[in-house]
Amino acid sequence: MPTEAAPEETPSKIIERPSPLTGLARSGLALAAAAVFLGREFLESDGPVTATPMLLGGIAAVIALFGGISGIITWKTTTFVADEAEFRVERNFINRSSTRVDYTKVQSVDIGQPFIARLLGLAKVHIDVGGAGGVDLAYLRKARAETLREDLIARMRHARSDHRDGAEEPDATTGQEDADESVVVKVPARNLLLGTLVSGGATFSLIIAVTFVVLSVFADTPVTLVAGVIAVGGWLWSQTGRNWGFTMTRRGESLRITRGLLSTTAQGLRPERIQAVAVRQDLLQRLTGLYQVTVTVLGYGDPTSGDDASTNAVVLPYGTWEEVLTVLRAFWSDVDLADIEPNGQPERARWLTPVTFHTHTWGIGRDVMVAQHGLFTQVRSIVPHRRMQSASIEQGPLQRRLRLAGILVHTTDGPVTLQLKHLDEGVARMVFLDQLERARLARLAVE
Repeated sequence: MPTEAAPEETPSKIIERPSPLTGLARSGLALAAAAVFLGREFLESDGPVTATPMLLGGIAAVIALFGGISGIITWKTTTFVADEAEFRVERNFINRSSTRVDYTKVQSVDIGQPFIARLLGLAKVHIDVGGAGGVDLAYLRKARAETLREDLIARMRHARSDHRDGAEEPDATTGQEDADESVVVKVPARNLLLGTLVSGGATFSLIIAVTFVVLSVFADTPVTLVAGVIAVGGWLWSQTGRNWGFTMTRRGESLRITRGLLSTTAQGLRPERIQAVAVRQDLLQRLTGLYQVTVTVLGYGDPTSGDDASTNAVVLPYGTWEEVLTVLRAFWSDVDLADIEPNGQPERARWLTPVTFHTHTWGIGRDVMVAQHGLFTQVRSIVPHRRMQSASIEQGPLQRRLRLAGILVHTTDGPVTLQLKHLDEGVARMVFLDQLERARLARLAVE
């Protein structure tokens, strides 16, 4: 079997080719499903094998053949090139194409291992270039993927340093690659399972499951019951399987998150790209003392648009309050939520929020603005002053009558929003103007 081409010895340039097993990694899931079905048919069949298993066996063989051929074609016609100027993906099959990535545009370099690829010892490298999407390098041997990731991160830092200073540094990664990797937080299986089972999503899934059971009993249709079990099981798996073994580590100024049971991911996270943080706690989770932390990251876009991106936005699946504070310190070492005095709504706001009046609080600290809302799910949103892009003051007809107003703080698109609801209109205007000035001064301080 052909082997992968080794990287060039020249440190200024790296050339890689995908593994010849790439096609098998891509078609492996279909092969595995066909193998399970065929195995069951052969084991449960008392007589001659029917035409259906034979047909499926033929289809599986065609898939395997196609996967093998496509993997070899990809291996022979695709080249990944990393040099001092840019990263390129060269394809030369029927048409010749070249995808180029500017190092200064790279937001993160992550490694993923889908289940079949993991069995084959392969991994893919995802280069995130923000709003422009990204480039997937699939698939490389795991060790080579790790090496390529480190090289790309080093080149990204070097390019950013050149872009800022206009001159090359002798080593832009000094102190990063040589620094020891330390664990920031690790989520034990107990907390992950407990947090998932008492979450609002689990409660909703339980209601769906009971509904399906009742329908299957009255309609005498076991298919309905099976559909309910699959739906609930799929949700539970999406919450636990994707976040299994969740570990956040730090090396130098960079954070890294690894997670996943069958399919694993290694996600890079740069604290300076974090625009906002949300700490969530569902009603039943208050009995366990567990919280979930999500972030809005510059360049990720809206994580709600896809399952993988939504998972990437979760930086603490379920943890204690001490672990929440540890994660926040890893992002912003100077922020202390205990120093921020909470403010409530004026008494006349009860007309608009009679049930949730006591849950709406807000506060402003030296570095961040904080707002908390929610009766069944409490959400505490945190936005640094320097990350605020703009703000707006809002006042509906009922608010005008009650002399109330709200403030909406705008950051990069993402899952975290911050809103101050139903403030006294005079206080709202003062906070609005003061916050614009705080944001301006905070941005000037870091420039």
